[in-house]
Amino acid sequence: MKIQELSKNLKIAVKPFYMITGDDFYFKKMATDQLKKLVDESSFDFNITYFNPQMSAESLYINLQTPPLMSDYRIVMFICDGKKIDKDRAKQLEEKIKEWLKNPCPGVVLVAVNDEDSLKFLTKIAEVVDCSKQNTIELMSLVTKYINENGYSSNDTAVKELITKCNNDMMIITNELVKLFALSENKIIDYDMVCKIVVNNIEQSVFKLTDSIAQGNIGDAYFITDNLLATGEQPLKILAAITSQYRRMFISKVSVDSDNVIAEQLGVKPYAISIAKRTAKNYKPMQLKRLVDKMQLIEFQAKNGEIGMLEGLNLALMYAVNRR
Repeated sequence: MKIQELSKNLKIAVKPFYMITGDDFYFKKMATDQLKKLVDESSFDFNITYFNPQMSAESLYINLQTPPLMSDYRIVMFICDGKKIDKDRAKQLEEKIKEWLKNPCPGVVLVAVNDEDSLKFLTKIAEVVDCSKQNTIELMSLVTKYINENGYSSNDTAVKELITKCNNDMMIITNELVKLFALSENKIIDYDMVCKIVVNNIEQSVFKLTDSIAQGNIGDAYFITDNLLATGEQPLKILAAITSQYRRMFISKVSVDSDNVIAEQLGVKPYAISIAKRTAKNYKPMQLKRLVDKMQLIEFQAKNGEIGMLEGLNLALMYAVNRR
């Protein structure tokens, strides 16, 4: 289910096992907060416990068999922090959870937070709560509501620009709104404010950078790079993002698969592939292949100290500009 459906579904029926997935930390926190509200606030200390993969599967099973105390529900939070779990431990955990699900302790709810797909092996036995980034249309009403609830107003143009600059990441959007609220003198968040104050997300900036190179707007490409460096982004991080974008462009150019399939293979959103495919129209496949090979070599040399990070970024830009 989508995160928006969780609150309504909890009122209908509470399932014994929820898996929170997705890449938007704002929505993941919203999901965990909603599930924690099942517990009587005065008994949080007794009825919210935390489990990590370093503990044994048997200890998790015992924990899940412990009934609530002075509350209708007890929550067991399974937090993995993106650390990979070895196959044997994963198998043990899955078997114990399956055993518990055959006859779950009344009122006990297991909540697993699937960071970096570290708990993916459990998704088939859980009620999955999708906390992925949402598209612009879905976010428009949500962001506008958030702005209004904080006592401010805005318009669709400003809200859309904010969402775009923040790469549709609700956590980044809310962080940027804190700045906008503080600097707004008339309680209005307008388009000019968003343009002046909100810094482009690095991925969004790299989209524009590679597109500028493809279109021959070299000055714009260097301007975007300078802005990223001025805001504190590390040269190696920018270089890695540029390399990834050219790799997407090459794969989207030569692949016969749909945007959704390519996106799943590369672990990105479909819109990122559609942007890559659009920019890739300016290149021949072999041009992109040579660009990717060169970028990867430069990134490798920078990571291993053979060349400086800033030197590597400049080399990559020079190569991309000369091979456009």
